[in-house]
Amino acid sequence: MAHFPAEFSLDEVTKEMLLAVIERKRKWEYLKKRTLLLQVAAFAGLAVFSLYIVLNGAAFGTWSERFAWFFAAPVHVSFLLFLCTLYWAAVYYKGKSEKAEEEFHALRCEIIQKSIDLWKEEEQWNKRHQVFAWMKREYDINLYYEHR
Repeated sequence: MAHFPAEFSLDEVTKEMLLAVIERKRKWEYLKKRTLLLQVAAFAGLAVFSLYIVLNGAAFGTWSERFAWFFAAPVHVSFLLFLCTLYWAAVYYKGKSEKAEEEFHALRCEIIQKSIDLWKEEEQWNKRHQVFAWMKREYDINLYYEHR
């Protein structure tokens, strides 16, 4: 949980919105890392498995003999199913990551658009750049502009 410096003097609504955008950024980064890990694991597993199949299956002359050899060992089919599951999980988390990114950017843009309502008093408005700089420095969240 983020703790805002005391000199910011934020109201509860602003704090909640900033905490929500921090949480959505963390969720997005977590899903992005998980997606990358699954993609790398699926690719590496496929590369190793393909190399194994090519090296061991080359001893058989015809395609029918190669297929018979492949499906005769349950470990081959099991590993192929495992690779398919890894690939499916990578695609699943990629979709979740993209959705989390959209939610994060939507809330970030909402904060930017509602800045005038969130920092109502003139003193707060003049010091909002300190909050923006702190969010950028601590969480790499840009509240200056809406572009990604």
